Amino acid sequence: MRFLVELDPPAEVKNDFELNPEWQKKVGEAIERMEPVSAWFTLRHGFFVLEVDSGEELSRKLAPLFHLFKTDLQIAPAYSLKEFPKLVAGIGEEAKKYL
Repeated sequence: MRFLVELDPPAEVKNDFELNPEWQKKVGEAIERMEPVSAWFTLRHGFFVLEVDSGEELSRKLAPLFHLFKTDLQIAPAYSLKEFPKLVAGIGEEAKKYL
């Protein structure tokens, strides 16, 4: 299953990160170990798509970011354009049971 992960650390943590080459190296290594399907960055945010087989694997891959940036992450299931119509249809069928 794929997940979209958003990283938005506090400003002081971001500023410290920008000034510390050793910390930048550790973050780079952590991202490599995460093996993201894709990743995007703004000056102050990070977005990753991870593909994992279990919640345990997701937690293991994300643990370094929690500790390095001292922040919570926003995590949501992610679906491809191909998968999305089937997902919406399935949600609609489930919703009908409660109307």
